[in-house]
Amino acid sequence: MSTRLRAVIALALAAALLLPATVAGQPRSSLVAVSGMWSPPNNFSPINTDSAYGYYAVRFMFGSLLESRLENNQLKLYPMLASRWSVAADNQTYRFTLHPRASWHDGRPVTAEDVEFTVMTISDPRTQTNRGASVAFIAGMDATGKRAGGAQIGFRILGPKEFEIRTAKPVDPNFVFERFGYDMYILPKHVLGGVAPDQLARHPFFQNPTVGNGPFKFVQYKTDQYVEFVANESYHLGAPNIRRLFVRIIPPTTMMAQLERRDLDVTAGGGIGSILIDDWDRVKAIPHVQAVSYSAPGYQFMAFNFQRAYLQDKRVRRAMAHAINRPLLVSQLLKGEGELAEGPIPPNNPYFNRAVRPWAFDTARARALLQEAGWDFTRTLILRVPTGNILRERSADVIRENLIAAGVRVEIQKSDFPTHLAALYAANYDIGLVGWSGGVDPDVSSQFRTGATYTRLIHMSNQQIDQLLDEGAATADQARRRQIYNRFQEVFADELPYVVLYYEKSRAAVARRMSDVNYGVQGFYWFQPFAWTAALQ
Repeated sequence: MSTRLRAVIALALAAALLLPATVAGQPRSSLVAVSGMWSPPNNFSPINTDSAYGYYAVRFMFGSLLESRLENNQLKLYPMLASRWSVAADNQTYRFTLHPRASWHDGRPVTAEDVEFTVMTISDPRTQTNRGASVAFIAGMDATGKRAGGAQIGFRILGPKEFEIRTAKPVDPNFVFERFGYDMYILPKHVLGGVAPDQLARHPFFQNPTVGNGPFKFVQYKTDQYVEFVANESYHLGAPNIRRLFVRIIPPTTMMAQLERRDLDVTAGGGIGSILIDDWDRVKAIPHVQAVSYSAPGYQFMAFNFQRAYLQDKRVRRAMAHAINRPLLVSQLLKGEGELAEGPIPPNNPYFNRAVRPWAFDTARARALLQEAGWDFTRTLILRVPTGNILRERSADVIRENLIAAGVRVEIQKSDFPTHLAALYAANYDIGLVGWSGGVDPDVSSQFRTGATYTRLIHMSNQQIDQLLDEGAATADQARRRQIYNRFQEVFADELPYVVLYYEKSRAAVARRMSDVNYGVQGFYWFQPFAWTAALQ
């Protein structure tokens, strides 16, 4: 795709989510929009919702300091809650100025104290959070983003709307701006400041977040049906043109029909609301819909439970990588709308190591490796599969057949996504299917470093991987970082913490009557009340 065409699509999409649609059973209105995703959110915690479904909803209500986008293989930053930011020559001191009109939904200003409260809450050892990677590089934090005992934290308030952070070592500025600026959502200190950190996860605010700072305000959540929002008329970057937004929980099999009847304005995309591959040609033919396919950083993978002694031998894991016919998954299930890679850094990322090739589909080699590792061919593995993503469910059937052909007995267990995720965290599985969508920066510590939030899905600890991730996160020189992450990808392919099945292109649909629909580095769509050019001032 040419740069010019990408720019045209970006402008069209950077224009699509604001003039809106209809809710099923209600009159059509230009002041109502409907978005659709496959599964329900578990909660609305900006620091601990457990899936992309939750963060899709959070993004409407809560803002990060910056917006980041991958444009022409470069990370571009745009203002959100912060209007200005800078980095000192030492690559350790970062200063941010909050927008003078940035405010909470109850009218209180968003201040540097709110940012400090968010940092201190995330880093408190008693807090349940998956945002540790957003603060782990700040001076005084350990590798998981928790405060080291007695250490001075590198955070300083300079004024009501101004603050600076200091990193423990010089780091790549883009790493800080994406992790701290984009991946962290700011909490309201005046609402949650009196809550004990170990009680936050159960606080009712995260089921009913009435005070946010984003372009939309929370109205209600009808369990497993929809989340309702209303426009924030005082949003500091401009009030949304639409007045009411519904994010509906829609089975993927009905998305096309709802697009055809104009009951749906935009699909969430990015692996949480893509158009089914079987419906893609038909959706492209709908006159009032714009169909958009783009390379996304999201991928599907098969996780191994490292608490199972019989899965700790990397020859077993490599055998399973050989056994799975991943080229077939891309050519047949995805109909070519995807690509293969043996690692968690996407092929369209500037840090992608093209020298690392996926393990080839080879059933005979898979069986030989299993025999070499002393595999018990009478053992039956449980393959856990979440419902909702039909392609993932179909791939489970292919994977099962492939593994059986190599001599591995497999039974499939299906459950809804929250139940599935809980089972993985509890190590109640052998192998399991999951999806992930990351950012531009190559740091994947939150997924693979010992003790990190998402490493607990696979219950792995690997000293060599830890060392490389720590070194990469603490290196400012981009050329040196590239060498480190090249090596990390080589080690990943050798150790195989899990098998990356495929990177699927995101297939989204947007009603042509919409404007100001944007997607970020994670491939998600959300409504914005402004064009990016208007925000740069």
